[in-house]
Amino acid sequence: MKNITEKLIYIVVISTTIFNTINLKSVAEVSTFTSQSNPKTTLIAQTETNSFVGVGHTTKGGYNIVTENGQQYLELNESFRTDRGPDLFVLLHRQSVPQTYTESDFVSLGRLEKFRGSQRYLIPAGEDLTEFNSIVIWCRRFNVTFGYASLLVENSKSNLSP
Repeated sequence: MKNITEKLIYIVVISTTIFNTINLKSVAEVSTFTSQSNPKTTLIAQTETNSFVGVGHTTKGGYNIVTENGQQYLELNESFRTDRGPDLFVLLHRQSVPQTYTESDFVSLGRLEKFRGSQRYLIPAGEDLTEFNSIVIWCRRFNVTFGYASLLVENSKSNLSP
């Protein structure tokens, strides 16, 4: 039994090492992983802990995009942080590095709920995530990008499972 346990530990260590060497800074990991805690949740996109790039203000952290009960959600993870500011919104933006904010450039997911920690935003039904290239924290009042993260999702509509 001890020999089997040692082999399993060795496999886990090797697998973890290989996974940790993959660079996810500029590319989102795409999978159709079903959560064990909630079998109706499907992971569509995931980034490493620090995928946000601060522009006008310090912004950092990572995100997941999941499908749950037929609806898509953006989840900012526990490591998410941004500076305080008025009138902050979470957007899906068509530009990789957001520079303009006309109505055709983005879809708003709503006001930023809090400046740090995990939070969840409903992605409007029918939105094709492959049409967007970034997730943005934006100050509407002063038209300032606080930060953004790359969004690379392949065939998001095909990843929706009932």
